[in-house]
Amino acid sequence: MKVIIAEKPSVARDIAAVLEIKGKKKGYMEGRGCAVTWAFGHLVTLQEPGEYDPALKRWSLDTLPFVPKEFKLTLIKNRGVDEQFHIIEKLCLQADEIICATDAGREGELIFRYILAQAKCEDKPIRRLWLNSLTPDAIQEAFKDLKDGHDYDALYAAARCRSESDWIVGLNSTRYYTVRHGRIGGGNDRVLWSIGRVQTPVLAMIVQRDDTIDQFRPQLFWELATRYREVVFKYKGKRFEKPEKGQALLDKITDHPFGISGSSGKQKKEQPPQLFDLTTLQREINKMHGLSAADTLAATQNLYEKKLVTYPRTDSRYLSRDMQPRVPQIMGQLKQLRPEEIAPLNLKQLPFTKRIIDDAKVTDHHAIIPTGMKPQRLGASEQLVYDAITTQFIAAFYPVCVKNITTVDGICNQVKFQAKGTQVIEPGWTVLFAK
Repeated sequence: MKVIIAEKPSVARDIAAVLEIKGKKKGYMEGRGCAVTWAFGHLVTLQEPGEYDPALKRWSLDTLPFVPKEFKLTLIKNRGVDEQFHIIEKLCLQADEIICATDAGREGELIFRYILAQAKCEDKPIRRLWLNSLTPDAIQEAFKDLKDGHDYDALYAAARCRSESDWIVGLNSTRYYTVRHGRIGGGNDRVLWSIGRVQTPVLAMIVQRDDTIDQFRPQLFWELATRYREVVFKYKGKRFEKPEKGQALLDKITDHPFGISGSSGKQKKEQPPQLFDLTTLQREINKMHGLSAADTLAATQNLYEKKLVTYPRTDSRYLSRDMQPRVPQIMGQLKQLRPEEIAPLNLKQLPFTKRIIDDAKVTDHHAIIPTGMKPQRLGASEQLVYDAITTQFIAAFYPVCVKNITTVDGICNQVKFQAKGTQVIEPGWTVLFAK
């Protein structure tokens, strides 16, 4: 029997539907020689210090630092978790082969391997299902290309290293600072000082930025400008920290003729935007709509689970070469939603430049793109994120934006001025971003 372990029940149902596995059991689905089961995210975690030694339940400086000789695992304290884990454990013990279908990334690998370790099934044959999206076609293609699970041992090692380093830094530092500095007014009450490998440096950056803002003192400055033929020309020198210096030049040019001393122009081409990775998506959504990074990730994850976009936790802005044949198909499906925007594109001859296709710049996952499936009943945040991903995807294949940048120099009584202007010649991809 083959056992397939997904990260969430919804993903397990999608996989079972594609494989036509219809027998519903408690905690899994069975059929065609397979069992498809699921975790609830993390089922297994690292033990707390008190589980290694009851004496460590008491927080004391004398016992710090505590680093286990060997890290041990335990189930997350939850009745539903305990019940589901034992279902998975029983299936794994019976399995001839176990297929990892958790999220295709570092954390998904850790979830699967910790389950195997806790179930004492690490010696079982394992294979890896690597999914970039949850559409039926993507799931079928991934099952045709199952990898040896041990090809991802390095990914697991990286995830385990992060997990254990977080434990060492977080638990020891939190205990130290809470015991050392957490007393309130000399009494017995303490405030918890939560210290973490990521949260503490980030908090320090926020504090430093707040200090910079608090210490900032605005400084007045003055500028000199004049209007000539409905165009504002600015003085070419630096801003004036004192009004007297600016006033002296103003007095110098008052009642004197203004003349044009030269002009130059150059053509500028602005390339279409690249596809989104998670960070650029979060940054853009925050800038345009004020949505937090966490809310953007949550919305994108929901879209992924609804089969509307590809895997969200990616740091690549490129597609791999094997994705190229699928892009026109996705565009064709999106044409029902965005007919006017896609109409100018020749879907048979899309411009696949190195800004879009580059295998060398795709590691675990390619850029975030729509799958082409039609959305149904999206929440407000999901709609914002979906529209942004779809627009960026279409824009990546649009022509460049061509502008003329003109610089005109002027002079008045030996005081030099300059004006700059921009004229859009060919709007190209910018027509998709009216705002």
